[in-house]
Amino acid sequence: MAAGTGLGSAAAAGVATVVAPQPRHAPPGAVLSIAIDGDARAAAAGTADLATGEPATVAHAQDLASIGKVLTTLAVHVLASRGALALTDPLSRFLGERAGAHADATVDELLRHRAGVREWWPLYLDPAARADPLAAALRMAPRGAAGVRRYSDLGMMAVGEAVARVAGMPFADAVRRLVLEPLDARTISPSAPVADAPALTGPDGDAIEREMVRSGDPYPVELDDRGFAWRTGPVRASIADGNAHHAFGAPAGHAGWFGDARGLDRVAAAIARPELLGIAPAIAAGLREARDPEQGQGVRHYRVRWRGAERLLLGHPGFTGAFVGAAAATRTEPELRVALLANRLHGDPAPSRTALADVETLWRGALAEADRILHPTPGGRP
Repeated sequence: MAAGTGLGSAAAAGVATVVAPQPRHAPPGAVLSIAIDGDARAAAAGTADLATGEPATVAHAQDLASIGKVLTTLAVHVLASRGALALTDPLSRFLGERAGAHADATVDELLRHRAGVREWWPLYLDPAARADPLAAALRMAPRGAAGVRRYSDLGMMAVGEAVARVAGMPFADAVRRLVLEPLDARTISPSAPVADAPALTGPDGDAIEREMVRSGDPYPVELDDRGFAWRTGPVRASIADGNAHHAFGAPAGHAGWFGDARGLDRVAAAIARPELLGIAPAIAAGLREARDPEQGQGVRHYRVRWRGAERLLLGHPGFTGAFVGAAAATRTEPELRVALLANRLHGDPAPSRTALADVETLWRGALAEADRILHPTPGGRP
């Protein structure tokens, strides 16, 4: 996926916009991959680590954060297509009493964030969660009525455990067997980059989550963090998400994976063509069905302009600065895939949560610049 002329030049122009100065904290380094009709090109810009000055390259990997939710969703769809589970199954079928207050929540509701599960909770600080973090998360009373979208990390943790139970193996092994190996996405790996792969530097320890706990913003937390061994110093090649790192010590259904641009492009290919994983068309339709604005089963919906036409891009951001998305080919338009890695949590000094560049702004700007390069209008106007 080395950059060349045409598409490669467009990717290079696009990634340059990601690291360009802006009102909010710009990522020091980034990698962008764009694929049209299966032809993928990647380009990198900026700095992977400010302390050493190491340049970002297309070989760099990153903590994918919530893009892990896409991996979980694809694993569910593979199992559903094989008849091993149904999207209408209640959580109690897989977790029994561990499903707690959410025993009746269905797999579909959890994937769509409509099950009423609490958005976030620092399980690593909760004494009741030490023996079984997931059971503790699901014992908490619902936040709002079922059927109302409330984006939930905890709900996706539950889906990940359901995948593990049905597959009969640890969650990370199930995702590897069901999704990554069939896609030849071997540069996506649990907990750390694949051996010898360089990584973009991540956040300043647990500073952002520590501030979330102490401020109660954006979610109230009634837990005491005194004495907790918060991480300090830059996190690199280690899971940034506190629950995946501290509570589970491994990927869970919501986060905990690393990957490079090539690996993310393979995941984007499965979003565009779920049949690559043997996912049945009736199951795959859930990705495109939006019961809430801009939300499908485990993916978000974005409207983008490409080559003068409006496209429906299905994808998901990661809090670290990553993004993956794809628009399926139509009768008149080619398949379009995009993958972004950007170390937006890294800085000197480290940025606060409210100072971060918006991930959607970053990838949309990069894609728009690539489109301008590839498909100029008369007079050069975008």
